[in-house]
Amino acid sequence: MNPARRLLPSGIFLLFIFCIGTAGYVLLEQWTLLESAYMVVVTLFTVGFKEVRPLGPAGEIFTMAIIIIGVGTAIYAGGKAVELIVEGELAGYQKRKRMEKKIRELKNHYIICGFGRVGHQVAETFRSSGLAFVVIDSKKETADELEQMGAPGIIGDATSDSILTDAGILTANGLVACSDSDVMNVFITLSARALNPELFIEARAGLKDTEKKLLMAGANRVLSPYYISGKRMAALATQPVTSDFLDLVTHGGEVDFKLYEIAIPENSKIVDKTIKESEIRNSSGVAVLAIKKADGSFNLQPKASSRIDKNDVLVLIGTQEQYERLEKMM
Repeated sequence: MNPARRLLPSGIFLLFIFCIGTAGYVLLEQWTLLESAYMVVVTLFTVGFKEVRPLGPAGEIFTMAIIIIGVGTAIYAGGKAVELIVEGELAGYQKRKRMEKKIRELKNHYIICGFGRVGHQVAETFRSSGLAFVVIDSKKETADELEQMGAPGIIGDATSDSILTDAGILTANGLVACSDSDVMNVFITLSARALNPELFIEARAGLKDTEKKLLMAGANRVLSPYYISGKRMAALATQPVTSDFLDLVTHGGEVDFKLYEIAIPENSKIVDKTIKESEIRNSSGVAVLAIKKADGSFNLQPKASSRIDKNDVLVLIGTQEQYERLEKMM
């Protein structure tokens, strides 16, 4: 709610006193409308000016009533206004309105539910990759962290349909449920899947048993940080150079190229052509590492004679410029 609305009751009461006071001086003292309004204003705000004209007994009693009732109300309203300014509520409200407008304008973005250790890393990765995202978290201090990052966020319950809708779930590309609570991630996944059946949902599972529940709730992918970190540590111990190379490719690092994926539209000119016939490498410069077929199977060693069908997903390696060139070809 707009904090200024807290001033509304006292403001309405002051307006009522102003109207009654103006009418009272017109009727009791036979003053003009302007003179009566002037007298009410100088009385309410205690500026110490003398009366417009000498008051009769009825006018003096009426003025005392205005002072007793109206001045207290004016002081109360002034105190509330100063309180709103000092506490920064008005500035905070305007900031929240700008944030809400920014979120409403987002399209094809990602929603991060939970801003713990995993959520921080997801947000940092999205930001470094130039991807638009919105964070939903229940901790009030998250707002300050997001403000420092320059990232949009909503403080609230990520399982709430209204909060997810405010975050733009209907126009989002994907959602990452990375709360520290497995139960919370299950409920987030259920709510998100009900609101947007086509949304790509990735969820975090702390316990092995939670993975099945998250998949049943509608998650497309489920990841366990403990499982992944264990495999990663084993790979670093046995194949350190390979692991370092994959880190550079998948996370950017200090190289210009990285891994990409692109879905082949039905009307693309390379549909029903082989990799050689499509001239992907010659025209764009990217290399095709794998092809995911529409039935979910993978061609992990595509050859020049491998055929590209509609709705295939190509896994590529190349630079950002080469990838954008391929997008135009699509």
